[in-house]
Amino acid sequence: MQLTEVRTQKEIRAFHQVPRIIYRHDKNWISHLESDIEATFDPGKNPLFQSGEAIRWVLHDHGGQPIGRGAAFVNEQLAHTFDQPTGGLGVFECLNEGKAAFKM
Repeated sequence: MQLTEVRTQKEIRAFHQVPRIIYRHDKNWISHLESDIEATFDPGKNPLFQSGEAIRWVLHDHGGQPIGRGAAFVNEQLAHTFDQPTGGLGVFECLNEGKAAFKM
């Protein structure tokens, strides 16, 4: 398994493909709008980037198929309040497989 930081258009497409793979057999699942997801990671559209940053990843299996995704956020303003880096995991989705989850 390979964990890759999302930096290119190809990786952005893989990031959006993950939930379609995971939930493809769930008849009740409805995909988020890619534009809404991308706005979350756009400093020009998300005011939280004024005091923080985010990074996101895609997990690929040995054949290159995307099988998981994640994103972490840090808020520098809160870091000063709590005297430590403060943030959270904002996105976490992967196949129902322990090895994939622990790799994330």
